[in-house]
Amino acid sequence: MNDQGSPYSIKCLEVNEMIVLTCDDHGCAYSIDSEGTLYYTPQYNDGSINVEDWSEVDHMSMLGEENDIQVLIEEVHEQLIVISKSIGEYYKA
Repeated sequence: MNDQGSPYSIKCLEVNEMIVLTCDDHGCAYSIDSEGTLYYTPQYNDGSINVEDWSEVDHMSMLGEENDIQVLIEEVHEQLIVISKSIGEYYKA
């Protein structure tokens, strides 16, 4: 469990000048663009990711997921926004 009480381990990586949060237990890595659109890519067994294979998170389809998955995705999204704002990479009005 991480220090925020989440059952998922979330790590921040800088990959090709992108901020990427990985969720090892969830098997995905997440990033946002400068307007806050959330993207994901699968994380391989060795922990690597393909930085050329991003898909936009479909928030409508997330409504059918278990609540803890929805909470995790929202937590990751919020953390990415905070990080992006702190480095001047978030421009949503």
